[in-house]
Amino acid sequence: MTSELSEKIVKQIEYYFGDINLSKDKFLQEETQKDSGWVPLETMVKFNRLKQLTTDYNVIIDALKNSTSDLLEIDEENLKIRRAKPLPENLSEFETNLKQNTVYVKGFAPEMTLDDLYSFFDQHGKVLQIFMKRFPATRQFKGSVFVTFETQEQMSKFMELEELKHNDQTLTKELQEDYLKRKAPKIEKIKENKAKKEQQKLEKFKQQQEAEEAYLKEQQISGAILHVKNLPEDATRESLKEVFDNFGKVKYSDYNKGQIEGYVRFSEENKAKEVLEKADEIKMKDRVLELRVLEGEEELNYWKEIIKRLSASKNRSFKGGRKQKNDRKGWNKNKRSLNDDKNENENEKTTLEGDNNKKLKTEDA
Repeated sequence: MTSELSEKIVKQIEYYFGDINLSKDKFLQEETQKDSGWVPLETMVKFNRLKQLTTDYNVIIDALKNSTSDLLEIDEENLKIRRAKPLPENLSEFETNLKQNTVYVKGFAPEMTLDDLYSFFDQHGKVLQIFMKRFPATRQFKGSVFVTFETQEQMSKFMELEELKHNDQTLTKELQEDYLKRKAPKIEKIKENKAKKEQQKLEKFKQQQEAEEAYLKEQQISGAILHVKNLPEDATRESLKEVFDNFGKVKYSDYNKGQIEGYVRFSEENKAKEVLEKADEIKMKDRVLELRVLEGEEELNYWKEIIKRLSASKNRSFKGGRKQKNDRKGWNKNKRSLNDDKNENENEKTTLEGDNNKKLKTEDA
């Protein structure tokens, strides 16, 4: 193992367990709570950037044993690691200090990698974190970064540099605080647009809900449901409907094959009562059917169940239609691309508000 690889492994793992990442990484926090802070190497080697470096446990352990930071400790079997010191007690104060030590730098070439950036900024002090700004749709590096130094002194020295270049390309720099002030109007506009879209979405949902409730209410007809008992074993929905169509238009026969009872729903109000009053005797396969009209609470409860079924059916149809539409557009072929395909303003807002650390699993140092 080369010393360069060893340094990269240590740097990467110490980033995972460092103050900045561990204080916000929900996934890693949950892992540390399972076994007194210990995290198996089996879990660690699934993290993308470490996996790109190595998945060999021995290589990882050997590299960590050469670390001088005392941030991590290794278990006796060389299969687990954990943070050896507690996180900052006052996270609010900690985050404030981080912001004060963070600068914004732009002008890098789009082909720059995270490793390239660390190599460049490490010349100016200990770097705790680099956040690369990217275009949402393509994930292409925009050439600008937020860099957090370990101390305010390091940050100040960096900002005092009269000229800053990378490969003959002049870079511009400013404090994160100044950057945020300069971008404040844009941030506010993004927030307003988002609030407006959320309001429009809410209004559209209410309209859809009202339309659905109106539709379902139209389906409810008073005095139209007839309970039918003593059905023959070979009865079907179609045969049940056929029998009662002779007395009035049947909208639906609610019946499960093999049962001895079911329901007939007529299209006209009070038609069930009318059929019961006028029909002397109704038979199916020589069986005299026992009939009664649903009334009062029993009728109300039955309609609630019918409306519940209709609502579920409409939702399934809508979702099925939407899925087919999405498939036609090819959206389901690449969900990551779909989620990333937000406008540039949304990406700017996420970056400016420091929300980039809200992820389930650590990926990059």
